[in-house]
Amino acid sequence: MKTFKEFRGESPTTQIDEQVYFKIRIPDMSTMFMKASSESAVKLDMRQKLKPDVVKEITIKRVTKAEMRKIYRAMGQGKEDEPEPTEEGFLDRFSKKGREKRAKEKGEKQAKDEKSEKEKAEIKRMDNLGMKGSGQHTLSPDEKSELSRLRSKYSDLVKRREEKHRGSGHR
Repeated sequence: MKTFKEFRGESPTTQIDEQVYFKIRIPDMSTMFMKASSESAVKLDMRQKLKPDVVKEITIKRVTKAEMRKIYRAMGQGKEDEPEPTEEGFLDRFSKKGREKRAKEKGEKQAKDEKSEKEKAEIKRMDNLGMKGSGQHTLSPDEKSELSRLRSKYSDLVKRREEKHRGSGHR
């Protein structure tokens, strides 16, 4: 006997795409929920919407509808179900103080990078003077004083290099 759908000409073997809820956590933002068929579908959607470095930091977890409602209620009361490991809130990052703090941190990082570049250049200069003095050429008094100043400044580096050289000695 035919079913009603078969009688109307519809195929009874239509596949049902069941969608479930996924909890998505993005750093510096509140928790979001998305309805999708799989975790990979959520990731694909996030890759299209977000920058690649942000996509690496997101966490996706499958949740039931009841869990989602519970989390929404907690968020409405001002509580978080699971505390996020962020130091500052979303609004704090975009306030005037937050912008000033980020600008200060950025300036400190640039100063640190410039200092490390300067140190690298000094170490390279020390190596060049050492190579020049070890060969047939002799160093001028100014170069000798500069070499001794650099060796005393970077004495820990010189010691490490000497220990490494002794450790890899001829056997």
